[in-house]
Amino acid sequence: MPLYKERAKELIQKAGVDAVLATSAANIYYISDYDSISMKLSPGLQSYALLPLDNDPALIAPLSEVDLVVESGSWIKDIHYFGSLNVNVSKNPKGSEVTNRIIDASKKEAGDTPCDVLAMVVTQRGLARMKIAIDLNQLSPLRWETIRKNLPDVKFVNGTELLNDLKAVKTPEEINRIQHATEITEKSMEDALEIAQPNIMELDLSGMFNYSVAEDGGKVTYDFIGFGERSAYPNPLPSSLQAQKGDLIRLTLGTTWNHYNGNVARTAVLGKASSEIEKRLAVIVDAQESAFDMIKPGAKISDVYAAAEKELLKGGVKQCANLLGHGIGIECNEYPWITKGMEYEIKGGMVLNIDIPYLDLGWGGIEMEDTVLVTKKGVKLMTNTERTIYLL
Repeated sequence: MPLYKERAKELIQKAGVDAVLATSAANIYYISDYDSISMKLSPGLQSYALLPLDNDPALIAPLSEVDLVVESGSWIKDIHYFGSLNVNVSKNPKGSEVTNRIIDASKKEAGDTPCDVLAMVVTQRGLARMKIAIDLNQLSPLRWETIRKNLPDVKFVNGTELLNDLKAVKTPEEINRIQHATEITEKSMEDALEIAQPNIMELDLSGMFNYSVAEDGGKVTYDFIGFGERSAYPNPLPSSLQAQKGDLIRLTLGTTWNHYNGNVARTAVLGKASSEIEKRLAVIVDAQESAFDMIKPGAKISDVYAAAEKELLKGGVKQCANLLGHGIGIECNEYPWITKGMEYEIKGGMVLNIDIPYLDLGWGGIEMEDTVLVTKKGVKLMTNTERTIYLL
């Protein structure tokens, strides 16, 4: 279960609200363990997870995803459905326990609309005149207006920052999932680089990466792979471009395992690395090391960015990226973002990605992205591959 229950209660109480209402797919999963496929395919669709301070939580989901709710094993027991389920039900004494639970759940009375069910659940818990922090991150204006109309006396406040803060510190289970996703990403990256040679296409490396990730039980979130001058493109989607001897090969890769993300970026050279490549790599590594040194409980995110920026400027990188990393977890790019002026305090148990690109259009690109766990003393690297140029 992702939810850090003890911390959630502490932060809800500190925020002075009576409940948190999650409306986005990622935050609903974080609170309830239920992952809505429909919401990802059609963002306008609705589900809700209600987490009160002093009452039982509730999950509101479409009846068409009753199988996903049951198979999620959600810790929330009060589950309400809306809509219809257009399937036949046959008696089968040998049916599995899960199938029978889905059948039983599908027989429950379902509401007509999600907002009607939400209003009922909020009212039942005595929250109809209380203060609720609502997740506005992906809430459409129409949905927001309907919720306020159905619950006119609720004192809604923006709960996006509260949910971001809650997710920022990971439980041991979350850390294990991120670690495994990272290991899959790194292994699959090295499998892809094994086949790199002159005349091979970016698409060939992409295909090997995707195959290796699937073989290890992961799912690819993105694979940016650029050869030669395309290594400097910010988002090099794999193409039919063939590698030539001496080319830089930049890989920025992401996968998920058990709902959690792993990201890594590395650069390779098809042949011998020039002195200029070595020089620019040293700038990136120095910037990363400076960022690592600043990461500790009580430090500010802005200090981490400033430390990396200082080394990049010293190394001649005048166009420093506005973003030099981010949190990582259920979402690939989570709060906090490593940006200038981000006055967020680092806490033990956070997992951060420090991502330092050196992109020079017309010359090429080098990038190093690593994941670290914030400990009491500083950081622990969660990536295991060498932080250097791969020579192929």
